Amino acid sequence: MNRGKYNKLIEIYEIKTGETVNRLGEKEEKEVFVKDVFACIETRVGGPADTIMTSVTHKISWDYNNFPEIRPDKHIIKYRGHTFKVNYSIDDGFKNEELQVFVTEKI
Repeated sequence: MNRGKYNKLIEIYEIKTGETVNRLGEKEEKEVFVKDVFACIETRVGGPADTIMTSVTHKISWDYNNFPEIRPDKHIIKYRGHTFKVNYSIDDGFKNEELQVFVTEKI
């Protein structure tokens, strides 16, 4: 594994439901910083070239031991002003070497 490819410092946040209720009667969510991780970010675009893109998926990967417990319903990732929603994560080959997290940018 090429650890030199992890050259982007990302921020991982946990989404917590607070005690504050908004005017619609919903509990407000807040982002709580969890950890900085050096990662590799790759853009993934699927489908034919003539299709209009509605969303772009990215693969963010990092050393498995840095933060293996990321969950789609519980975490978001931020990088240079961009916020990414976690779709799913995989430990390719079940080797516990690299965690690959597939995300979609929140706009």
